[in-house]
Amino acid sequence: MYQLYKQIIIAAYETYGYLFDYVDPDRNETKHPMTQWIKWFAQRLANDEAEFPWNFPVAQYHQIKIIAADQNYETNFGDFMIADDQLRSLVPAVGYHYNTDDGPKAPYKQLADQYDHEVWYSEGVAPMTRGDYRVRASAGTGIGGQQSGLDIANRLIKSYFKSRRSLYLFQPAVAAYYPGVNYSHKELITAQQPWSGHFTVDNVGLQIIKHFTDFVTCGWDPKTAWRILTTACYSGVGGTENLGTHTDAASYMTFVAPDKQDFSTVFVNDSATPHQYRVNITNLPNKRLYVWQSTGPTQATAAYDSQLKKMVATPAITAGAFTVTVPAYAIITVTTLDKTQDTSVQYQRITAAQPNDVLVQDADRQLLYEDHFDYPQFESTYLDHRGGTPRYLTDQGGAFEVVTDQTKKPILQQMITEKERALDWEYSFAPNFTVGDDRWSDYTVTLAYRFDTTTVQNSPDGNYIGIDLRQTTDVKGRLESAPYVVKLDTNGFYQLLVRDQVVLFDYVTVFDPEKWHQLSFGAKGNVLTAELDGQPLFTWTDTKNPTYAGRVKVGCGYFKTQISQLTVKQAAAGNLVTKRLDNLNQAVTYTGSWQHLVGQRNTIWERTLSIATNAPASFEFDYQGHGFALVSHQKEPVTLQLIIDGTCVVDQVQTNAGAEKGTHYKWLQATAGQHHAKVVVLSGAYQLDAIEILERQV
Repeated sequence: MYQLYKQIIIAAYETYGYLFDYVDPDRNETKHPMTQWIKWFAQRLANDEAEFPWNFPVAQYHQIKIIAADQNYETNFGDFMIADDQLRSLVPAVGYHYNTDDGPKAPYKQLADQYDHEVWYSEGVAPMTRGDYRVRASAGTGIGGQQSGLDIANRLIKSYFKSRRSLYLFQPAVAAYYPGVNYSHKELITAQQPWSGHFTVDNVGLQIIKHFTDFVTCGWDPKTAWRILTTACYSGVGGTENLGTHTDAASYMTFVAPDKQDFSTVFVNDSATPHQYRVNITNLPNKRLYVWQSTGPTQATAAYDSQLKKMVATPAITAGAFTVTVPAYAIITVTTLDKTQDTSVQYQRITAAQPNDVLVQDADRQLLYEDHFDYPQFESTYLDHRGGTPRYLTDQGGAFEVVTDQTKKPILQQMITEKERALDWEYSFAPNFTVGDDRWSDYTVTLAYRFDTTTVQNSPDGNYIGIDLRQTTDVKGRLESAPYVVKLDTNGFYQLLVRDQVVLFDYVTVFDPEKWHQLSFGAKGNVLTAELDGQPLFTWTDTKNPTYAGRVKVGCGYFKTQISQLTVKQAAAGNLVTKRLDNLNQAVTYTGSWQHLVGQRNTIWERTLSIATNAPASFEFDYQGHGFALVSHQKEPVTLQLIIDGTCVVDQVQTNAGAEKGTHYKWLQATAGQHHAKVVVLSGAYQLDAIEILERQV
């Protein structure tokens, strides 16, 4: 196991030029820290001299620090550190997850206060639901509320006050993976369209964090890093992870420069009641103060970020004290630093320069995406620098890498067999990868593939190839997470799964598993078709609850299956989702009784949901295209009325049940154009997650 860590560290240095500063040799979120292994690893790390590349900085490698044990809620590793002098001397940094409190014997406070150890909040959430959506929530909490930016700010403060955590690691800060996997829609920056370079920033969440970092010098350098003044920190907010009780309690944190000439104090108020503080100052210079404040919009028509990072006051220090008021659902920083002319501190909305274009590789050929895994448009070392990682593919199980066959032709190959399969952290399913744009709607996927018939093993998953269509949610990393899946095995048996149920099972009369084959699977509207080597396998129509949009998944067993080409083509006269509006997008307006929820489960877009609590109720939006799809799961029968450009075009219609991130109603018209839609809920507790604007491709 040590060699695995070592080779990863070396590979990162050789490939990207950086050396890790910290390493945790134990298992993530362990309940039983392996203290003897951690000590052995630390000593080996500090003394290893063998088998390094000639130009590798071995002396710096010896300085890599141990961080342990990354437990989840549990705190017993802190007790082990206090009791074991050798362990404590070898592990300079400790951390654990999702718990602001210390252990019963306060071991982490002791490690920081008595032994000068770094204590980390080594995994914590970012805000769930972006601030621009959160300010529209029915709860009326502005930029606050459970799992909001203010909640995260309270976690930073409380985790220091209770357990001396001075570093908070976001899980994740940047989401550069396809949405729909586990833990989606909780990040500061979303970068999920590599083909366009488009990204989205939670400007509210980011600015709340900058209320801390903009007014201190961060880091561990004793000469430059500001100190946290423990006697001027406090949190009375309730909860251990989600700080959702007693949010009207005091919450503040103070930082002081090493020379004691400057300080900054952050105050957080995640409640409906304004807070007033009197702050006494001793042993610090009597300097001018600056108050920076962030809160939600004060008027319904104002922009969501109109009150972010405002310098609102310069209170005077009188008789060694000053007073400050923190409005409801707000964060303020009081500082002696004059940042009024610092453009990096002044708020500016961050948006991507690149448009959020749908992935269409060649519109004239109706080609959404094609990959031969050779990448002639890049330098010859392109794949070497990526470790054989193909473009736009994300492994959810197994490992798919580009290798060369006997003719030196690049092919995609699944690399892990049952014998090589590693111990799972929680669970994993058979090898599969995700690719493409979840706004693809009507398309056909074609794979040129070859089975691995030389690997001999007892595999519970079997030796097969699988394609799935219209995938939007994949919490478990399964091929079958998509609504439509076709699988073909080495014996020629194939099956169609719809919503994880086998609806068709058959076989190919003559099938040679040694040869290269071409498997195609497509969807147009609610009709599914499949072919093998140009010969039809089936046509099947989903009449019950069709899903209309989503990306592609491909999977196989734990065999070294090879793929030489992946092609995704738009269906003739098929639809494409050109834009997806979240239910809390400002472009969607509501009339009647609605409950707008945020911070919901990760299987719905942006963790938001709007529920009509009393019919009739309605919502309206503009669209440019041939129509639209309404997205969400309906828990009970719902009847809608549809009005387009002031004319009732559908008097009454009962929706499908839909699915989370799936369509429950679709409206199409013959010609594209600019239109205004009004949807009236006539009966039922209707739920809206998103609106997908559709255009028919010619």
